[in-house]
Order: sequence, then C-alpha cells, then structure tokens
Amino acid sequence: MKNILLVSHARFPTNSAVHVHHFANELVKLGLDCVVAVPNDENSISTLKGNLYSVTQYNQIDNITDFFANHCPPDLVHAWTPRENVRNYCYALSIRYEFKLVIHLEDNEELLIERFFGISSKNWSTEYESLIPYNFSHPVKYKEFMETADGVTVIIDKLTEFAPASASTMTLYPGVDTKEFYPQPKNVNLLKRLRIQNDSTILCYTGNVHLANADEVRCLYLAVGKRNQEGKPTVLIRTGIDNDLQFLAQDQLWIKKYVIELGWINRKKIPEILALADVLVQPGTSDKFNDYRFPSKIPEFLAMGKPVIIPNTNIGKVLTHEENAIILESVDENSLPSIIDFIVDNPHVSEKLAENALKFAKENLSWANSGKNLYSFYESLFAEEKVITSLRNALARTRLYYQELKINQKNYQINQIRIKELELEINAMKTSKFWKMREQWFKLKSQWFN
Repeated sequence: MKNILLVSHARFPTNSAVHVHHFANELVKLGLDCVVAVPNDENSISTLKGNLYSVTQYNQIDNITDFFANHCPPDLVHAWTPRENVRNYCYALSIRYEFKLVIHLEDNEELLIERFFGISSKNWSTEYESLIPYNFSHPVKYKEFMETADGVTVIIDKLTEFAPASASTMTLYPGVDTKEFYPQPKNVNLLKRLRIQNDSTILCYTGNVHLANADEVRCLYLAVGKRNQEGKPTVLIRTGIDNDLQFLAQDQLWIKKYVIELGWINRKKIPEILALADVLVQPGTSDKFNDYRFPSKIPEFLAMGKPVIIPNTNIGKVLTHEENAIILESVDENSLPSIIDFIVDNPHVSEKLAENALKFAKENLSWANSGKNLYSFYESLFAEEKVITSLRNALARTRLYYQELKINQKNYQINQIRIKELELEINAMKTSKFWKMREQWFKLKSQWFN
C-alpha cells in the first residue's frame, strides 16, 4: 500500500474538501503518496495552505498515474461520500484500474434526497432520474455503490447503519487545526467596523443555510429577536450563503437588524470572527438529519475556547453537559434565551465551559490522531486481503493433497485387487500337474546334491 487517491465531492474550501485536505496531509506525513481529486477548479487549493499532496481534476482521470511519484495507479481510493459525481468518477476508475475502495459517509444521504425533492426515497421512480443533481446521492445507485466498498468510514457512529455488512467500518472524527483556531482576544477594530455596541452579547454562526438546516437557523434568529425584545442587546454574526432561501417570515424580518450577515468570506478570517463571540451556538435537535452528522463548525467552536451550546445529538452524545458544553434536548428560540443568560451571568461557568471545550478539542479532535487511525484502517484492509490470500492458498493446497490422497487410495485399491488376482493364480498353479512335477524335481535335486 503506497498510492492513495482521495476523491472529494466538491472543490476547496468546502467543509468536506477541508477534511480531505487535512487527512491527505496526515497520510503523507506517515509515508503514503496521496493525490486528491476534485470535480473541477484544481487551483481552488490555493484557498488553503500547506498541502503536501498533489491535486487532480476528474477530467484528468486518464493521466492519474502521472500524479503519483512512482507513476503507478492508486492502491486504494477513498471516496468522500457516495454522491453521483463521486460514484461516476470511481466507476470510471474501476474500469481502468484495480484498487481497494473505501467510502466515507458524513450525512444521511437518503434524508437529503427526500428534503430536496419532497419525495420519500422509498417512492423513488425513474421519472425523477433527470432531476438528480450531480452533488446528491442517487437513492438506488448509491446503495449499489456502497455494496462494492471494501471499507466504510463514518463521521459519526450512527452512520454505520448505512454500511454494507460485508465492509469493514471505522468512525473517523474530523479534527481542528489548533494553529488556526485557538483562544484569542476580540479584535476591537473589527467590532468597531461591524458597529457592535460594547454591551451586546455576541453570537456567531458560521455556515450556509440550505433546505436541511433552514428551520434550525430560523430558530437561532428568533432567539436573538426574543433576547432583544427582553431588553438584552444581542447580536448574531453570520457567515455563509443562504442559497436564495427565505427562511424568515415577513413578520420576522425585523430581527435582521440584529444580525450581521457577512456572506461568504475567506476561511482564513473565520477564527477572527469566532473570537468575537461570547457564546457559540449549534441550533437543532435529535432527528433524522442531525443524528447522522457531525457539524464541521463544532470542532472549531470548541477549539476557540468559548462556551458552546449544542443539541443532544451526534457529538453531543460524547460531550458532557455543563462540563465541556451546554447540551440541550432542543436548541431553539425557546431554550436559548435563558441558557444564554445563565452563561453570561455566571462568569465562572463560562470560564469552565471554555477551558474544558478547548481540552476536549485537543484530546479528541486531532487531525494527527485521526490520520493515524485512518492509516491503520487502510492497513487492516490489506491485511485482510493477505489473510484471505493465505486461506485461499491453504485451501488450494488442501485440494491438491486431497486429490493426491484419492489417487493414492485408488492405486491402493488397484494393488489390492492385483494381489488377490495373483494369489488366485498362484493357488491355481499349485494344483496343476506342472506344479507337482516341479515339487518332485526339487526333492530329487536336493537328494542328489546332498
């Protein structure tokens, strides 16, 4: 095992591609030769820093061996989600080369399809085929793709429900770069530029709004509105795009005056924005969407050394309430105002949460540790192959021995029959006149010579 090809479903610097970036770097540090394939815009790697691997585009598939130092094909392909563009690319690869296939799961793909189309994946029919976007999973074909995997990695344990029984599985937590995301003082000049008053409680939410999370982000806006109605100045700083979704009703648009929507910004500026927050919030509750994911912003929230509020789902099942996070059954406009009061009014609670959040991030969300675990997982797939090969060889030898035994047994039976035939011949000869004359001759001969 030397050449590893990681296939991203999106270009840099989307959250998934950032995960691929860090894992590829860690695998290179461990001695592997890694190449990352993106659908398009290979130059988007410039939005990140320090890549130790090569980058290729899907349309360069015929030259994939040129990207590896030894000019050989990949030994293992790690497909980052089973979405259609990834599936088609991996299928094209499989026609050209033989390799181990690992598929990474980071969402409930079936639920995403249902929310996008408004149709249950169980009721899917061929009439919707042409509607499938390239960056979504096909409700039928993705399952067939999963069945071809030698291994499956999942971002959170519950996703193993979608892994085929024949595939080895491992949970692969994302990490956080603590050289980028770390506790730092608020940038006073940035506060001035954003025109945020000193007495405001600041919340930050870094992430796009889409059909799957629109209701949750709405709850966050409503919570900000409630606190301001109660006379508690609160500001929400948001980054990301809304994909043309109008998730606030007309009578709720007044809340936007308390929200600073920065839109898409360079990833390098995210830590500085998060540092402005007094509290970091991941809205939501346990459901078919949240139970099967690990929001990429949470490791960054924790590493910033801030009080973090999250729902009792996904990584919230691992964190400890009032120790390294505030964990609520539902993080929404009803629960948030009072719990934010609790944190803001109790500095010792805020400090404890911040300190332990940072500790959890360093101990459990390390790219280096996750990279080592991934390397070991890859090795185990090839070790299994060696065991299978050894068993096959042993079986082949056993078959040969069995065949030889059957031949020897057959020869033994033939010899036994021949012996019996000879015994009968000898007995027949003993009763013949010749045999009697032969006996008399030996008697006379014995007398004459003695």
